[in-house]
Amino acid sequence: MQGSAVPFQKILETLREKLRDFNLSESSVRRDLRYMRDKLGCPIVYDKKECGWKYTSPFKFPSKSFSQDEILFLHLLKRVIAQHSSQDVFYKSFLSILENIIPNQKRDENETSKIYDRFFIPARAKPLIDKDVSEKILYAIKNNFIVDFYYNSKWEPNEHHRKILPYQLVLDEGSLYLYGASWNDKENPRLFNLSKIHNIQVISKSTFKLPSNFRFHEDSEQGRFCAFQYDDYFDFKIEFYGDARKSCHEYVWSDNQVLKENQKENKTILTFTTSQWIPVKKWLLSFGCDVKPLEPDWFVEDWKKTLLEMIKIVRSS
Repeated sequence: MQGSAVPFQKILETLREKLRDFNLSESSVRRDLRYMRDKLGCPIVYDKKECGWKYTSPFKFPSKSFSQDEILFLHLLKRVIAQHSSQDVFYKSFLSILENIIPNQKRDENETSKIYDRFFIPARAKPLIDKDVSEKILYAIKNNFIVDFYYNSKWEPNEHHRKILPYQLVLDEGSLYLYGASWNDKENPRLFNLSKIHNIQVISKSTFKLPSNFRFHEDSEQGRFCAFQYDDYFDFKIEFYGDARKSCHEYVWSDNQVLKENQKENKTILTFTTSQWIPVKKWLLSFGCDVKPLEPDWFVEDWKKTLLEMIKIVRSS
């Protein structure tokens, strides 16, 4: 209770009785008390005068309010986070938080543990991020410091030096991106994949003022094709055939999408507006011959050019 110290021996004897574990050691209980104080943030102290432990303020364990189903979902969330995890500080922190709030239960081998085995989350590719990149970017964002690094862009053959005002960190399908603007071109912010950032340094000599439009994803964006945004918006019109027709109905690809079925010609026509043309292109190529873009014209020509280059590679192999 708050304000009343409980002798350690009484705590030990009570736990042994409640847990029906009369071999529970003093060292285990002392370790648990330190864990409660240092990891779970419990406001407990050891009072030397009263020779016991006590709360300095009211406290409730987070897990006390969790149902059995919620505890199950926390364990599944931990698996999902671990699936995306690299040695990056963010994912490691996510896992650490979950480990601190998930109750440490002894699962019954014949009952409780069975439900955990009914869920499977397959492994997936994990991003490789240089050590300290995330930590330094997070430090710069907290303090509005400029970051200096070398970047290996997909659009340029060699690494280039960058000085960036860090606006936001963007988490997208397990990958991490920095959204920011060049210190000499503040009107054109862009995304930087953390996996492509090397030799990063934080310039802490001065700070910058965060602009009002610092957010990556503006409300006007209607497409749902992950972390990519271009300056201009385009109206897309795409025909789907065969098995690809089913995919059109399984997701919302854009907030303004319209689906029309043509059963006579066995095709589905999808129209929507987005600036995210590169992810759209990758998405359509994944369907092979079961898809054909109709609009915009420049996108159709770019798609055809890519197909011809693929055919050329196949023929030359």
